[in-house]
Amino acid sequence: MASSPRHGLVVVACLALSALVLTTLPTASDVVARDANQVKSELRETGEALDAANKRVSRAMRAYDRANSALPKARRSLDQARKREARALRDETEANANTRKAAAALQANRARQLVTRERKTTVRNHMALVARTMYQRGPFGEVEVVLSATDPGDFVLRLAAADSIGRSQAGVEGELARIEADLVLQEVEREALKAEADREEKRAQRAVVEAKQARQQAAEAQAKVRSLVAKRKGASQRAKQHRSAVQARYQRLKVEQARIQRAAARAAREAASRAQAQSTPSGIVTPQGSLRWPVDGGRISSHVGARRHPVFGYASCHTGLDVAAPTGTPIRAAASGVVALISSGGPYGNAVLVAHADGLTTFYAHMSSIAVSRGQQVQTGGLLGAVGSTGWSTGPHLHFETRINGNAYNPMGWFGGSRSPVGC
Repeated sequence: MASSPRHGLVVVACLALSALVLTTLPTASDVVARDANQVKSELRETGEALDAANKRVSRAMRAYDRANSALPKARRSLDQARKREARALRDETEANANTRKAAAALQANRARQLVTRERKTTVRNHMALVARTMYQRGPFGEVEVVLSATDPGDFVLRLAAADSIGRSQAGVEGELARIEADLVLQEVEREALKAEADREEKRAQRAVVEAKQARQQAAEAQAKVRSLVAKRKGASQRAKQHRSAVQARYQRLKVEQARIQRAAARAAREAASRAQAQSTPSGIVTPQGSLRWPVDGGRISSHVGARRHPVFGYASCHTGLDVAAPTGTPIRAAASGVVALISSGGPYGNAVLVAHADGLTTFYAHMSSIAVSRGQQVQTGGLLGAVGSTGWSTGPHLHFETRINGNAYNPMGWFGGSRSPVGC
């Protein structure tokens, strides 16, 4: 029987595991461990091909596998996007706080500058007033100016101005110089604060943009994860819908294998009768030697052995070798004999059974074309037909069996291996 391509088998394996955990969201490490270590090793031994009914399962499980394989990367992308979003939000919050601090400091500087300028204007006005009054009123004008103050604050200023003019003009000029110096320093501070405020504002704006982008990326990553989970679950459900069809396929396979076994046994008996009729008087029959490899350049893609469907658990037996080769590659008779059976359709598609000496029969299945007819004599290396993918097969190959008196034997026993019955 032909085996599914390895990829198709691996995806079916994923379903076997997911059936138990679909209600949860397994981590990427869980999926990798199950797929790589437990399931794949089992499926390497599964050689059954998919017929038309089972192709729906294959398609569904390929979709499952794609979704399942993409999930770890999608989850990592989501985690990274969320981390970027958190960093961007922290940067935005910090930048906004720094912007507010810088703006407050700049506002305080402006308030100090306003007070200093008002102080400067007041001092100059009082000095001008006193100077004019004293010039206009003579020596007693100073007293008149001071006594004409409207409030205590004004009185103090007028007194200080009169004192400065009258006794220390240089002291008042020094005060004005200090005020001017304060204004210069405050202006320098204002420019520095303004520059800092501008930097923090731009940083806050960048942080807002980055946070928005990070939120968008996180939302897209989250949507992708949800989509993949939904696809995986949907694929699993679609595969399970065809459980009965797959079960029917295995039952049909068993029936076909039993038919081939009966046909091989009958062909072996008929070949033995012919050999006896054509033998020498002593009854000696020449024993069958090693066989010829049926497909030049073909490679073994699956060996004999027990098979179990990785999803539904149905048991079957792979009774021959699968030899992979391109479609149309010639199939040669492994030994001289008589074509005992030609069939088409069913699990094996186009197939030929050849009877040889000593109860040996060889069986060739999934052929794209048949070049012999029933009852025809063939020689070792004679053309039987061509490699194909008929029957339950998803790729071009030859299913090759060897039977003794109807019982399946490992074909490798004729190609350097142990000649033993197929143990299933």
